[in-house]
Amino acid sequence: MKRLAWLSALLLPACAGDDAARAPAPTDLATLERTSAAPVVATWDPSGRPSLVTGEFAAAGGPEAAARGFLADHAALFALDPDGLELIATRRGLAGSYLRFQQTVAGLPVFDGQVVVAMSPGADRVRAVSLNQRALAGAPDLATDLGAAAALAAARTHLGGPSEVRRPTVVRGLDASDLTPRLAYRVEVVTARATWDVGVDGATGAIRWSRDRNVSADGTGLVFDPNPIQSTGDTSLVDNNDATSPALDAARLSVTLRNLDGSGVLRGLWADVRPPTIAQRATSVGLTFNYDRADNRFEEVVTYFHLDRAQTRIQALGFTDVNHRVQVAVVNDGNQDNSFYSPGTKQLSFGAGGVDDAEDGEIVLHEYGHSIHDNQVPGWGGGNQGAMGEGFGDYLAASFAATFRPGPADQACVGDWDAISYDSRTPRCLRRLDEPKHWPEDGTGGVHADGELWSAALWRGRGAVGGDVMDRLVIESHFLLGTSASFDQAANAILAADRMVLGGANQAPVRRALYHTGMLRTVQPPATFSTVASTMPLDVRVPTTGSYANNLDDVKTVTVPGAAALRVHFATLDTETAASCLDGGCDNVYLFDGAGDLYQILSGNRPDTTSVQIPGDTIRVRLVTNRSGQRTGYRIDRVDVMGGTQPTDAAVDAPAVVVDAGVDAPAPVIDAAIDAPAPVIDAAIDAPAPPVDASGDGAVPNLDATPVGPDAGGDDGDDTGGCCQTGTGVDGSALAIAAVAAGLARRRRRATR
Repeated sequence: MKRLAWLSALLLPACAGDDAARAPAPTDLATLERTSAAPVVATWDPSGRPSLVTGEFAAAGGPEAAARGFLADHAALFALDPDGLELIATRRGLAGSYLRFQQTVAGLPVFDGQVVVAMSPGADRVRAVSLNQRALAGAPDLATDLGAAAALAAARTHLGGPSEVRRPTVVRGLDASDLTPRLAYRVEVVTARATWDVGVDGATGAIRWSRDRNVSADGTGLVFDPNPIQSTGDTSLVDNNDATSPALDAARLSVTLRNLDGSGVLRGLWADVRPPTIAQRATSVGLTFNYDRADNRFEEVVTYFHLDRAQTRIQALGFTDVNHRVQVAVVNDGNQDNSFYSPGTKQLSFGAGGVDDAEDGEIVLHEYGHSIHDNQVPGWGGGNQGAMGEGFGDYLAASFAATFRPGPADQACVGDWDAISYDSRTPRCLRRLDEPKHWPEDGTGGVHADGELWSAALWRGRGAVGGDVMDRLVIESHFLLGTSASFDQAANAILAADRMVLGGANQAPVRRALYHTGMLRTVQPPATFSTVASTMPLDVRVPTTGSYANNLDDVKTVTVPGAAALRVHFATLDTETAASCLDGGCDNVYLFDGAGDLYQILSGNRPDTTSVQIPGDTIRVRLVTNRSGQRTGYRIDRVDVMGGTQPTDAAVDAPAVVVDAGVDAPAPVIDAAIDAPAPVIDAAIDAPAPPVDASGDGAVPNLDATPVGPDAGGDDGDDTGGCCQTGTGVDGSALAIAAVAAGLARRRRRATR
């Protein structure tokens, strides 16, 4: 029997209307399950709606008709109006075609309300549905309408009247950001340095939102392959005001510039590179472009080479419809130390401040990453997507560079040539892909700093499954995203892409990489054994005295060899909490199994709390703190070894209820069902996966890797080095129990830019 794996919380906010809070009926779930030829996996948003569903559902009648028929058949489960969906784009990925529908009401688009349906290559199966439609409470009031001209005037007044480089666009629609739909106008104003997206209230003229959709990198430099520091390992190289030197001349590599159109300029199938003044453009009848880095034409060559090769690699990965266009790039575009991609003009712009940005191939690839996002998800930029855009750009730059020409330098250091003009660290980097940060505790609200969280998760996943696999999954996952996706939604989309494209072969290592940085918050279903076989006393404390430190990342490990499942009891648990942990006001305790899968998140003042049952013989307890609000931490006084039997399959169709107290709400963890049989989890889908071979999990460091050197014991006051106690095992024999105190695993380095 196929079973549904319901992977997230059914959290019904009190403020939501009836439509927003509707939970799926059991008949809806059963109907969906029966129509799939493969296991159905679904995640749920905090309002109780399905947000992503994957399976193999029979379809007929052509892609659009099949997609619409599927949505209509399951409209009740998906909580949508299929008649209000307008097809706005179709894209092809590795798993098939992706049909993107715009949500409409009364003929008006609901801003940021979209539904994506993934169809198999033959359009005979629906493979996934990404539901990003807006929940609506009531009908919009369209009687009072200030009109498009007044909305444009309000947006221009708000922006201060910047010089516009093209005609503005004004779209009449609905803003449903607060559940009640309001008439609004979305105004796009494109200037030389910004693409402004401004929302204007259709009745009052008030500004509903305002954001610059241009995405930029602060400080740039393109040279060679990908840059002279990466290719030579020489970190002593200097810019010297754009002057060349024997060392920099020697760092140049002779490459083949492919796919040129033969016109004598650097223009071809996938790139069109030029300076601000066309008269200064690099030109060669023989298509030979040899310059030193003091010549401004050098940046044109480097940029063309990296853009063309990046698109060639994307196609080699199997994609034929990802940024499948000529990318225009303007190099040495002003003296600012800044580069950006403009969604309005679809162009890349590279400044000449500091190291010329277009000299550093990693900066070129970073900006190209923003162009990819805009192509795959038009309107990209809401939710956590600003940070994800920066993180993906950094990941793309480092991953492609490591694939093309792995050099002797630090591969996790992005833009190390560009960074010599502004970074004082050693080595100098624009940003790093291995910063020991965790979400949400390390969130700052800054897209570049928070982008390091996303890039670190992707880089860690790459180390586990390899560059080709991770690059495919990350790029494919973008098709499933709406225009305001969260980190957790994007993480689940990567896992869905693996299920669709690679048959789920990489679920465990990728999932654990995403868990490690907090990008994935969807916990695994706990074990459900019926009895406690034995209880053993413990004394595990963080800290041992006083209050814990800020910026702490501490892991303690409890192991009972041979146990089928464990749970621990917190005599005390006291961490900083707030109404929304996403505002940086929470410290959290995370409970992992020995393989790195997440089972519970705890926060706040919770004395006398018993954890969920965690499968296996190991529990890792990880305390992560932010920059403020020290508390007393936790003390574990016992561990229960679970026994008896797990429930039968009778309740398998019931969606599991998981409360994520660390992010979604300050709600308490539900303890009532700990000792009672919980909803049954299908062993074939939800049970902890067996260990993955060394090429997968082996590349991911253990969460509790014991520090070495003088700080091995940490600096939280814990000088015990761990504890060992004995107790009675499941079979009545003496059983050793080890709580390995790893102490302070590390203090996270904070980004300053």
